[in-house]
Amino acid sequence: MKNKRESITMKKSKGIIPFILSVMLLSGAFAFALTGCGGTPPPAKDAEGYDRDGLKADFLSKADEVTVTDTSVTFTDASGKGSITVAKNPQRVINLYASFTTLWYEAGGTVYGLIGGASSSTLYEEQIGRDVSKDDGVVTVAASSSGSGWNVESILSHSPDLIICSTAMSGYAKISAPAEALSVPVIAVEYDDFSDYLKWYKVFCNISGHAELWDSVAVDALEEVTDILMKAPLENNPVIFSMFSGSTSLQANLEGTVMGAMAKQLRAKNIADSWFNPDSGSRLPINLESVYLGDPDMILIQCHSEGDAVTEIVDALYGTDPVWNALRAVKDGKVYYMQKTLFHNKPNRKFAEAYKIMAEHLYPDVDFGE
Repeated sequence: MKNKRESITMKKSKGIIPFILSVMLLSGAFAFALTGCGGTPPPAKDAEGYDRDGLKADFLSKADEVTVTDTSVTFTDASGKGSITVAKNPQRVINLYASFTTLWYEAGGTVYGLIGGASSSTLYEEQIGRDVSKDDGVVTVAASSSGSGWNVESILSHSPDLIICSTAMSGYAKISAPAEALSVPVIAVEYDDFSDYLKWYKVFCNISGHAELWDSVAVDALEEVTDILMKAPLENNPVIFSMFSGSTSLQANLEGTVMGAMAKQLRAKNIADSWFNPDSGSRLPINLESVYLGDPDMILIQCHSEGDAVTEIVDALYGTDPVWNALRAVKDGKVYYMQKTLFHNKPNRKFAEAYKIMAEHLYPDVDFGE
């Protein structure tokens, strides 16, 4: 463990605690720019709670822009090309991003072709209940969601009538032009928060021919999430620090991430949202001195995997760091590891469960119901 810690632990400054204490005495020594990214908290109606209708309207704003007719669905995707129209009930759908495949199935669809590989199969089992890549008639067209490894000619040889992909990992850039040259519609999906979930669920359930699922799945999730947010206190809200764990590193989550947006909607204050963010990114490198100055009540860690892997990373990076161990949240035992299936994967219809778990960490004295 010592060698592992030495290989990935960041260089630490000597005498850091006295330095931090002296910095804290300098009024105005640090000025941080607000990120301005997404995740606007729901408006307060009065001392009794949120404006419920306004909160729901906020979440539905993107979905409300989707237009559905008897034969097609019109919406704006992430391609930047303006609105597109897709015919309902496609028969040979190829979905080139595993998490969007899980949402497509939740919205009543099935695919002809998808992404394979161990991580995708695990995600299908977790979100759909089975590894759909093994279903009869389903073809694995690529081993990874990364466009750099795709054989575009091979993918298009399956004669799809709809392709769903992501703008991440060069996917859309790789497939869009060749597909459109063959008049195959391509949907570029970008999914960052609960409002995106509602938008894409409306798009997908109507394209797949299962519009009835909108009320029974998506609207039900909206009602449950709204119920939870309505119970979030208006005062004495916690100060938090949200971290994202990669395979060997950690970053600070901002309000533009799924977890950051959820925390803000639950009225928690994330100290990293006020850090200097010159590139307006959704995550930032972690500066433990800044975390110490922010004095969070608790730390929420977004786990990229289940089990002990993330705790080992945190221990290797920070286990012997005097600043980390001086944090009040660490000393009070309020470091929470947020499960992968709800906070790293897109939770989809389980968004309410994810909000409830976070809410119970933030407000242990509030009853958020069953």
